[in-house]
Amino acid sequence: MSAKSIMLCFQLEETQTSDDDVLNKLKGVPEMCLSGPVIDVITRNFGKSQGHMVVAMSEDGSHVTVRMYPTGLVTVDVQRLVEGDSSTPNNKDIAVVKNLEVKLKKYFGSLCKFSRSILGQICRGEVCPYFSSGEDLLFEYGSLKLVCEKESKWQNIKIYHSEKFGNMLCLDDDLMLGESDLIYTQTLLGVGRNDFRDKTVLILGGGDGGLLYELLKMEPRHVLMVEIDEEVIKACSTYMRDVCHEVLEKYEGPNHKIQIGDCMDVLRESVASGRKFDYVINDLTEFLVGTENSYIYDLETSSHSLEFSMKILNKGGKYLSRGNTVRAKNYTDKFEADIRALQLEFSRFEVDVPSFQETYCLYEVWKP
Repeated sequence: MSAKSIMLCFQLEETQTSDDDVLNKLKGVPEMCLSGPVIDVITRNFGKSQGHMVVAMSEDGSHVTVRMYPTGLVTVDVQRLVEGDSSTPNNKDIAVVKNLEVKLKKYFGSLCKFSRSILGQICRGEVCPYFSSGEDLLFEYGSLKLVCEKESKWQNIKIYHSEKFGNMLCLDDDLMLGESDLIYTQTLLGVGRNDFRDKTVLILGGGDGGLLYELLKMEPRHVLMVEIDEEVIKACSTYMRDVCHEVLEKYEGPNHKIQIGDCMDVLRESVASGRKFDYVINDLTEFLVGTENSYIYDLETSSHSLEFSMKILNKGGKYLSRGNTVRAKNYTDKFEADIRALQLEFSRFEVDVPSFQETYCLYEVWKP
């Protein structure tokens, strides 16, 4: 079960918003919005400074809230409970909204200066088909099914199934990777640019297993993957098989090891011990999960993983990192400023990642 909401607004003539005729008009809105008989109506007059409100419910459980502000703005929100998966696109949803808008605009008549509506019905329930863009704007995915959800020690883990993008991993409701997104993994690795044969590699994060799977096909000497959240590994091993295949089933093999822990600990310990890698790959989320440990670092920038990683690279080594969407300029500008502050060189690669539905920035950083 889930709820669907229709959201409309109308601008009435401000000079007439206190007239009795207008108030009576508001009381008549619920009957025009609700499919069943109206069984309860509540009206409130909050005075000239706050306006008016009408709330009504029908026999089928749907309800409508009509709110008129002193400026003449009227918002109409209609909500109903639906059975089954409400995230599945319904061609009739938009038509219902448009028809209701036209109907109410005609009902308000000459009082109405203009009307607006959200062209669609907002879905709320077990499946929330809305995600944020790099500019923190919402976009909708359409048909999604929730196939897995876990609350780990570190974060909320969800895996949705999309007919278009396959299974998709979300951490704290931030989309990480879809089964459609091999281009992301290949671009981050620099397939065709970088040679991993007989090289040592450290992966920071990477719990979906995609990087590890692709790397092992290129015959590296050794890959160490450090993931803080074992529940991500378990979920992806079961539900993201087109990404990780069988690589997450064994935590250690002839030329790889999966270590559960904080990658910052590994970076710090590698600096202290003098351990080096040919490549460090940052596949951490843009917003890091909390850690139990806290250290005082003497660093020049806010990019802790970048600074530590550069200290443990062999001569000629590279730091490969996910960035953010091209529209998240605050993030990418700050990261690139940090690279320049360390007097490092970098290349930026922009790639259209299918499930992100946006262009994403990935980086290669090295010492001059």
